Amino acid sequence: MFITRPVGLDFLESAPLRLSFAGTLQAPPKAVFDAVALDVTALPHWYGAVTAAEYGGPEPAGVGTKRRVKLVAGVTFHEEVIAWDDPHRYAYRIERTTVPGIRAMAEQWTLVETTKGTRLVWTIAIEAAPPTMALVRSMGPGMAVATRRAVGKLDRRLRG
Repeated sequence: MFITRPVGLDFLESAPLRLSFAGTLQAPPKAVFDAVALDVTALPHWYGAVTAAEYGGPEPAGVGTKRRVKLVAGVTFHEEVIAWDDPHRYAYRIERTTVPGIRAMAEQWTLVETTKGTRLVWTIAIEAAPPTMALVRSMGPGMAVATRRAVGKLDRRLRG
């Protein structure tokens, strides 16, 4: 497990590499926020890269809450929530990971109500060793496709 440097919300704007992915859902922001931030154990049902997700305690409490996410290929992230602005923003920093080379990392999910539905924007901010930065950058197009699929699955899931 590799320990990362602690970062705050400002890192989401200042990181050497930022990737953003977006989609629109028909559900209202509160329902989308609850699916993304509260119902983390359901993440594998709508986001294909996630194999397991859980909070460190029985109930998420907001900022300071610990979370663990496992991805395909054995990648694991241990996270700490750094923003819980229900229903508009949910952000966390990566405390430690199985991915070598990551020096600092944070992610944010932003929700904006529009005339077409809820716009969901997922931003990844990262500082890493050059080979890791190149790898993450190269994964961007695939992550965009995976996120579009995930947003579609989540939208269908929320519509029942």
